[in-house]
Amino acid sequence: MNRRLESGQIYVTVDILALTVEEGKLRILLSRRREEPFQGRWALFGKLVGQEETAEEAARCLLREMLPPGEGYLEQLYTFADLGRDPRGRVISIAYLAVLPWGSLGQLREGQQLFQLGMDREGLCLRGPDGELLRRRDLAFDHGSIVETGLLRLRGKLQYTDIGFHFLCDTGSFTLRELQTVYEAVQGRPTDGGNFRRSMQSRYIDTGRIVRTDQREGARQKRGRPAARYRLSGPEEG
Repeated sequence: MNRRLESGQIYVTVDILALTVEEGKLRILLSRRREEPFQGRWALFGKLVGQEETAEEAARCLLREMLPPGEGYLEQLYTFADLGRDPRGRVISIAYLAVLPWGSLGQLREGQQLFQLGMDREGLCLRGPDGELLRRRDLAFDHGSIVETGLLRLRGKLQYTDIGFHFLCDTGSFTLRELQTVYEAVQGRPTDGGNFRRSMQSRYIDTGRIVRTDQREGARQKRGRPAARYRLSGPEEG
């Protein structure tokens, strides 16, 4: 959103946190701003909500513009309405969380970049492929706060919803190790394999939420049998 804002008006935008898992790491797609304010700074993708569209319609339209054909899971995150969050005027942002299957991004457009996303002792931590390190204060507007809110929400929802499955390439055929990779990437820490399998057994396999298929992992492991593949079944949790 780069248009000039009229004084005394209230504007509503949507901003999207587009997240994926790549090479075992949680990553967020950011865009470098070409105009003021915050020219040259990294930011979330956003757009004004039109007079004839809902916030969700605007968010899905933006997602299609970002990532044709707009695949991915989308849910509303939070409304950010602090005074002064946009130096151009009174702007309220409805943030959305988009979860994209790994490998779905393909070739990024000019001005787009994937940053590894996590938290450390100093708080929000984003690292680019060239080693560039961003903190909460380094993002345009209040997007650092939005990203931090989204990461904490995602980590919480991982424990009681099926949101983690949306990172997989195919919810109809995956191994438990692939699913564990997603959980580790989102949580930002390794998970004991035995404990993870027991958790998935009681939460998903025993309840019929995921079902073992007749397929096996393509490449035979160095030791033991190829890993079993599963599919997600039944209504979504949460």
